[in-house]
Parts: sequence; structure tokens; C-alpha cells
Amino acid sequence: MKEKRLLKALGQVDADYIEEASPTQHAKRPSWLKWGAIAACLVLVCAAIAHFSLANQDGNEQGVADAAPMVYVNDTLYIQSSDQKGYPEQKDDFVYLGKILSDVTNYQGDGADGIPKENFQANHPVIGCEVYQYGENIVVKINGSYWLYMKYGEPEINWNDLLTEQEKANLDPTYKG
Repeated sequence: MKEKRLLKALGQVDADYIEEASPTQHAKRPSWLKWGAIAACLVLVCAAIAHFSLANQDGNEQGVADAAPMVYVNDTLYIQSSDQKGYPEQKDDFVYLGKILSDVTNYQGDGADGIPKENFQANHPVIGCEVYQYGENIVVKINGSYWLYMKYGEPEINWNDLLTEQEKANLDPTYKG
């Protein structure tokens, strides 16, 4: 009310301007609206948790994202060696077999377990990469390096077991045979 008196004291101010400039009372929101919004958020959080826990309920099945890098070549499934580093050079006893033609990374629906089942197929995006036989194993050239893949289900071997002492020293200057 003091504002109206002040404006009248200034003189010749239109009453409409005084009314327009005066502070208005905002309608108070009903308390049920606030509690309704909180309840709706809780329902969404619970639904998201239920959805993700049901989707991951069967921990025995591996999906494409969970499976180790594998390739299927000449009717044999190979898995990438877990301890090896990319070998920078092609060895004389690599025998060229072909290129990876497809992958199962984008397959959806039933039967999409993330394991390649067709010749020259992978479960990671390496289409076009060269495949070489290397003894009982294979090697895949990925981004200029050769990666060892072993027969699936066979005992893990160390890439360094396949290298000569000189090759180990060339790859790692700190190596002391």
C-alpha cells in the first residue's frame, strides 16, 4: 500500500498504472501437486530398476558386449589370447587364409549369443582384417598389428612362448632372457 501512496504523491499517475505496478498475490500450489510429482519420480526410478534387474537376471548367458573377442575360421572357433600384445611384424610362418567377412556385433533377437558360427566371422568389428594360420592357432591383423587367437577351449598360451629370445629383446628393450 505504501507504493500506491508514493505513486499518488508523485502526482498525475494513472490509476491503471498504479494497479499494474502493484505486487500481485500468486496462487499457492496445492500440496498434493508437490507430493504427486515426488511419487511419480519414485515410480519411474522403481520401474527402471526393475527393468534392468530383469534384463540381467540370467547371468549365465553372455551377450555380444560380454563375450571375449572371437573369430570362426575353417570350422573352428578361436578366442583372442588374453595376455598377448599386438605383434608388429608378420612372421615367415604365417600362412594367409583370407579376410573376416562378417561380424555378429549387430545381430539382435533369438540366437544372438555373441559367438560367431560362420567361417570368417567375428564377434567384434574387424570386417576386412586379414587372417593367418600360425601353427595350431591363427593371427588376425588388426590396425597394423598381429593378434594371436587360440582354439576355443584349449589351455591359454603365452604369446611370448612362441617368440625367439631375439624377437623378445626386439619387442621389449628391458627384456633380460
